[in-house]
Amino acid sequence: MTGESLPAERRQGISRVYNASTSDVKLWLAEPNVLVVLNFHSSTCPASKALSPKLDAMAIKYAEHSAIMKVNVGRPGEAATMAMNEYQIDETPVLKFFLNGKEVDELRSVQNDEKLERAFKKHTEKIKGEFTMKEGELPGSQNQRSVEDMMVRGKRGDLPAGITRVRVPEGAKDVTEGLAKSILSNSPVAEELVEDAKE
Repeated sequence: MTGESLPAERRQGISRVYNASTSDVKLWLAEPNVLVVLNFHSSTCPASKALSPKLDAMAIKYAEHSAIMKVNVGRPGEAATMAMNEYQIDETPVLKFFLNGKEVDELRSVQNDEKLERAFKKHTEKIKGEFTMKEGELPGSQNQRSVEDMMVRGKRGDLPAGITRVRVPEGAKDVTEGLAKSILSNSPVAEELVEDAKE
């Protein structure tokens, strides 16, 4: 890359692995100074499933400098067509690493933690230094919680992460006011809601 000057700006990476569309992939690959990792996988492939938690850990560890995207090639569609035509993917899982629009590494099949760590460290080291951070959001950059995360309560009184209990102002009406007694008495969930409302 001698003689080429790279942009002195970059975008924050992503702290989670997310399912990307073909347009998401193109947007991220056009970004300078961020390590983009494409995980070509299939939801029915045991090796893809085994690799998944390892990539989740890498996404958290290298969130500042990398964006890891899952591209599901296990079913017919736009993603599978892109994988075969543009990236010659003929097996899963395959990890392709891109930096400044160029492919810099490829790993096939399940990788041990050390090999994954070496690849991420090697390529993110090239991004260290003084950069102007770009504004605006790209797909996947919002760390959204899943519906399951928001709905699951471990035990009574527990609230999902990111939700806090608020004090009900004096004079506020009971949330169960006006509901038929038969509805309230036949549902254990409704009974719990009534109890919570009284606290």
